[in-house]
Parts: sequence; structure tokens; C-alpha cells
Amino acid sequence: MIFYDFDLFAPNPWIAWIFAQEKGIALERRFIDLFTRENRREPFISRINPMGELPALELDDGTAITEVTAICEYFEDIRPDPPLIGSTPEERAETRMWVRRIDQNIAWPMGEGFSTEEGRAFFEGDKDIDGAVTKSLLPLEAAAVLKAKSRYRMVWLDGVMRGREFVCGSRYSLADIYLYCFLQFGENHGQPIPEEATWLQDFFVRMKARPFAWHGTPSSLD
Repeated sequence: MIFYDFDLFAPNPWIAWIFAQEKGIALERRFIDLFTRENRREPFISRINPMGELPALELDDGTAITEVTAICEYFEDIRPDPPLIGSTPEERAETRMWVRRIDQNIAWPMGEGFSTEEGRAFFEGDKDIDGAVTKSLLPLEAAAVLKAKSRYRMVWLDGVMRGREFVCGSRYSLADIYLYCFLQFGENHGQPIPEEATWLQDFFVRMKARPFAWHGTPSSLD
């Protein structure tokens, strides 16, 4: 299997990559050059993902799977142990519930806040093969609102998580990997964990100590 990743840290590819490593799944990792828009050009858009997004997984028969949660679900299906989504219907529902909450309330506004402000120049120049802009950007003044929403929900989540080891209690799961990767993105791009969010601070340190955490140098799209 070939795993397509950006040549710099991006949270969604890293979620799927860490998930696979925690499972012990061997992948050929192939890096795509974000700055030359390799992901928006041939042969990537016809062979792998017409939306030009990452991560992407190419199976041995040439089938391409995209979208981070779909890739992780596939990994869980082919390698059930250790269970990182869940071994029962209840566990799987709990994990998916928290992944959805983290994605909608923390990850999405954090990412949109970044692309609206710090990454704006890059995304304004991000065009597909026909010259069409591939990402619709919100007005610049929306950045502060988006970042404030993400910060508010980080503090909210911190309060809910008190007394737990992981997002799903004592059970390490996709929800933890998802949360960690976006906390890492925020640390890299000016949206750090709030000082008062002490559970999240401790969680981040513990996740960084895991063998497959990211330990690179932050890169910029400027």
C-alpha cells in the first residue's frame, strides 16, 4: 500500500499515518510537494484523488481511498488489533462521537482560522489544473472568530476530560490521535493550547512521548 502525504506537517495525513503505525501496518510513504501544487496536477488528480487533497491511500490493486476517517476505518477493518476505533458497537460509537466533536468544534475552526489569515496568500494562489481556485476563503475578519471558537471549545473539552486518561476514558483511540494532531497544528501555527487547559497540556505532553508522535520543525506556507 502507498500512503500519500505532504512534505510538511499537516494534521489530517498525520492522523492516518500515526493510526497505521500504532496498528503496525507497513506502508510505502510517498511525499507530495505542496508548494508546487503537485496534489492539484496530473497524474495525482486522475489516479488518486480528483479533489487534490491528502491523505490518500493506494491499495495494491490500484484502488484509491481518501478522507482521513475513511482511511482509518479501513485500517481498523484489515487490522482489528489493537482496536483504535473500538471492539464493540458501543466503543465504536463513542470513538466516532468524540472524533466528530473534535473535528467540528476544534479542528475545523482552527484550520479555517489559519487558512483565512496566516495561510491566506498561499491558498489564494492554490488553483487546479484549469486555473480555478480550489479553496473558498472566508473574509479576513472571520479569522479571529474562528480561532476564538476553537479556543473556547478547547477549554470546554478540557473541563469535560478532567479525571480521564484519554478522550474515551482509559481507552486509547482514534479520538486521541485526532485531537493530538490538531493540537500540534495549533502549536505550530499560533493557536496554542490555552494556559488554563491543564488537562490538554498534560495530554499533549503524554501524546508527544508516544513513539509515533511528530517531532519535526514547523513549516510555513508564507
